[in-house]
Amino acid sequence: MNTKRRIVVTGCLSIVTLAVVAVIAFGLLGGFDSDNGLDQEQAAVTSSRNTATVTKTDFVKETEIDGTLGFGDVESLPNLSSGIVTWLPEPGSVIGFGDVIYKINDEPVILLHGTMPMFRDIDENTSSALDIAQLQTYFVELGFSDTYPVIRSAYDLSAVRYVTSITLSQIEQWQESVGVDTTGVVKKSQIVFRPEAFRVDAITARLGQSVNGGSLVNITEARRVVTVQLDTELGGLIAMGDIVEVELPDGKSVEGTVTHVADLATRIGQGQQQMTYLDVVIELLGSGTSFDQSPVTVKVEEVLEQEAVAVPIAALLALAEGGYGLEVLDPDNTVRLVGVELGTFHGNQVSISRGVQPGQSVIIP
Repeated sequence: MNTKRRIVVTGCLSIVTLAVVAVIAFGLLGGFDSDNGLDQEQAAVTSSRNTATVTKTDFVKETEIDGTLGFGDVESLPNLSSGIVTWLPEPGSVIGFGDVIYKINDEPVILLHGTMPMFRDIDENTSSALDIAQLQTYFVELGFSDTYPVIRSAYDLSAVRYVTSITLSQIEQWQESVGVDTTGVVKKSQIVFRPEAFRVDAITARLGQSVNGGSLVNITEARRVVTVQLDTELGGLIAMGDIVEVELPDGKSVEGTVTHVADLATRIGQGQQQMTYLDVVIELLGSGTSFDQSPVTVKVEEVLEQEAVAVPIAALLALAEGGYGLEVLDPDNTVRLVGVELGTFHGNQVSISRGVQPGQSVIIP
């Protein structure tokens, strides 16, 4: 199972951050010991001092990106039929395999699963090829045939060959089931092969209209997706297969899987108005996706540092000799000053790479 995007980024100390912590009073410090550069300071701890526990945690930054919820790109579905349009689907309806797309002269045009378009009429004597194999596979699923087509490429590596066995009886059974004349010939205008089901985005023809080819409907993917124009400066933030969180217009959140990240950037505008971005597509998972063409927020987690040993920034002491230290409260209620090396700053915390361990207590001046 995919997990949310987690990118490890090495943290650096900024001049501004150091300037903030440098204002902490110098006069609170004692000497260094020989092991860690600081002499151990022993002092009674007064009840007025605040303490914090050293923790181990992931420093995670959440980045929010604007997106649009919809169904992806719109395309025109080719039509090979001629005649009078007698039935059309409703915009927004999903056409699945075996469903009627529309009717011409009251004959249905049906969607079937396949990667090769329907390019010829098919009867029992048509030479075997991928289009025949696609049709026979559908006949098996309907129960009109009990023999799947055989792909011979495993035995003949020079070419992909298909062994099919469509019969006149099978074709006539199918024609009868869909309500067309039982001619024994499947016309190329009767079937549309597509690799996936689709959604009807818009109707471009009218009932009663005379058509001779052309397109009657515009279609999109059946699955809802979020499209994002990702600023190229954030190009490394999202990758194929990442799982992200998408906040919908009603405030609900659903997870989504990144299914496309463009290799090439798109540039629009001129001068100061110029924008360069990468197209990103996110397929939504689960329910709660009934909105269309609505703005959404995509939330991506970026790991700045994993298993960071963290203390509050307020606990840091700027040393007169340079560097930073922490006052560690030992179990016997004595305090010792230790030098530390700083890592990543995140929120009100900073990671410590040397000097303290998770579970220890440090004093916040």
